[in-house]
Amino acid sequence: MPLASEAWLDRYIGMNYYITDCEGIDGKVKQNLEDFIVEEVLIDGQVVPTSITGKPLPRIVGKPGPWVWMIIEKRGIDAITLSLILSRKLGVSPRDISFGGFKDAVAVTSQIVSVRGISINDVPSDFGRDIKVLSAVGMDRAFITGNIWGNEFTIRVRNIDISKRDSINCVVNQLMERGLPTYYGYQRFGLKRPNSHVIGRHIILGEFESAVSELLAHAYPMEPPRIREIREFIARTGDYSKALELMPRGYRYYPERAVLRQLSSNPRDFVNALRKLPRELLILYVESYQSYLFNLALSERIGRGLPINRALPGDMIALLDEHGLPTKHVIYVNESMVDKVNELIVKGRAIPIGHLVGYNTKFPPGPQSDIEIDVLKREGVDLSMFRVKSIPELSIKGSYRSLSVKPIIININLVGNELNIVFRLPRGNYATALLRELMKSKQPEIDFT
Repeated sequence: MPLASEAWLDRYIGMNYYITDCEGIDGKVKQNLEDFIVEEVLIDGQVVPTSITGKPLPRIVGKPGPWVWMIIEKRGIDAITLSLILSRKLGVSPRDISFGGFKDAVAVTSQIVSVRGISINDVPSDFGRDIKVLSAVGMDRAFITGNIWGNEFTIRVRNIDISKRDSINCVVNQLMERGLPTYYGYQRFGLKRPNSHVIGRHIILGEFESAVSELLAHAYPMEPPRIREIREFIARTGDYSKALELMPRGYRYYPERAVLRQLSSNPRDFVNALRKLPRELLILYVESYQSYLFNLALSERIGRGLPINRALPGDMIALLDEHGLPTKHVIYVNESMVDKVNELIVKGRAIPIGHLVGYNTKFPPGPQSDIEIDVLKREGVDLSMFRVKSIPELSIKGSYRSLSVKPIIININLVGNELNIVFRLPRGNYATALLRELMKSKQPEIDFT
């Protein structure tokens, strides 16, 4: 039987099972920002380093054009906040800012960010003590997701249970054999406020008042007491004007303040209140719900004892490119070809996939589609709902995602009761999915913050 998670947060975001059945080593991550280092890996294999690891800067040849590529190191800042800070300080629209992927907020991270409409002379050496610019170069195009392979993680897990140290090799060996589930990790949904998917579900269902209520008035236990009091005040009184006075200023509570400002003058205008948020954030809410549905379906597949790194008749696979990343070439696997397909998977040339559902999703007959359809039925969601009529720009067609990935373990070092691990994952994958298998925390909302 697959090992079920005992953590409420895991179940809340759809990660119901582990793929490994070894004991967890417990422990805590992110006790310091330096315990969790994320460095972007470019498609050519070059690493975009932080100042901590001492790796050389990548060699990037600039080209004349309207963009500037900056290598940015940030500490304890999420991607949306980074975009808002750069927009304000450089005097450009957030739409003129582009990056290859989101990075962990509670971490030290490095990545390339491109900005249109500025020159290198406009770029300061830092944007405050938590955002440094390590280098900058002019370029003729934006930096996009296709420019990166993935990320290299340098992570320290403190206070592990030394009596269970043999579980480290057990977990790693099973992950190599069974594949690491490509769950969307905690940071996709939030640790202190794990509700981005809840807001997204309300948007999909057209429940805009409920979406606003979840954003403003639902207090979570891990939030600061003062913020919980303000949220409870909103839930109790609906006094948006007073709540705007009470809500702290600053980037962290920018979404709440933007929505409260609109509701202060138009208390029932929930759609336009949401529209006051950056489009990127609204899309993130909807995609978080899409991610939650994927997690549920992947959990169900694991729970049924079906493989995630091997194809079954009726599954779909994606061919992998020369970098080992999924292409758009999707193949439906029938009985006659399943053995050849699995040979391709073993050779690292293909991978089983599942749907990231949207209004254009088509379900071919097969075990994965059956699971996904069951998940949608339980959620009371129809594919047509992913056309968001009141906010059309939030509509999503749907796509695919690999069911598993094989992590590249670079180094594992155990010193006393601290585990130091360095590994790489292709873009779109979460380090916490691997750490979760190692630690098997019963309180990830505490152990991962």
